[in-house]
Amino acid sequence: MGRSLTWKTIKASAIGTSHLDSQTECQDSHKVNIVQTKDGEQHLIIAVSDGAGSAINSSIGSKTTCGTIVSLITQSLEENQSTAMIEENASQWVKIVRDEINLIAEKEGLETREYACTLLCAVISNNEALFFQIGDGAIVVSKSGLMGVVFWPDNGEYANSTYFITDENAIDRLRTLKVESNIDELAVLSDGIQNLALINSSKKPHHPFFDSMFNFLRKSEDANYDDLDKKLESFLQSENINSRTDDDKTLVLATRA
Repeated sequence: MGRSLTWKTIKASAIGTSHLDSQTECQDSHKVNIVQTKDGEQHLIIAVSDGAGSAINSSIGSKTTCGTIVSLITQSLEENQSTAMIEENASQWVKIVRDEINLIAEKEGLETREYACTLLCAVISNNEALFFQIGDGAIVVSKSGLMGVVFWPDNGEYANSTYFITDENAIDRLRTLKVESNIDELAVLSDGIQNLALINSSKKPHHPFFDSMFNFLRKSEDANYDDLDKKLESFLQSENINSRTDDDKTLVLATRA
């Protein structure tokens, strides 16, 4: 994917220390795309998925979820931009992702729950945005210096639990929001770092966590984003972060250039 002059993004998923100890792979995934529609308008698409630790193939589930959902949105924008960004589309896209996971599970002779994963997705154009989410993690948006959380993490009925795209009632748990606003910046993160990035008592973003990283991205040259992605991955694997969470963690940051 070519880099856009409109958006600057950095992204990374990093394995948690608990997964290193158990010799299991990182179960988080992410996918970013920038689509230019026929009228010349650019749309930023971000998807993040966190595989369930109890599901043996959740890493496949999260990769399939991110890849499929971004592909569906890209196709929808390229074919019919005027109707692409409506809330009802989110449930249809989720149903298609679920069908894709079901097919994979069937071929492997496994239950669909073995591919369990969350979903967070944001689609941003010049003057409107569509967000949808199943499960925990968070989408944080900023406009004119004001920062907020789109959906508070859905942690389920019990401690350390959440909801997954593979659940039978996943569509009932799907939260969607469309807003008419030119979002300046956003971050999408998995639950591995949500306790560092969010303030539970006030249900607000923890500004110090985001401010330094957004400042870094704003000031960065539009040269080698792969290097920036590696620096973000190193940050997520740092002792400072690992001392506060042993889970896999994903973070995608985007700012308008």
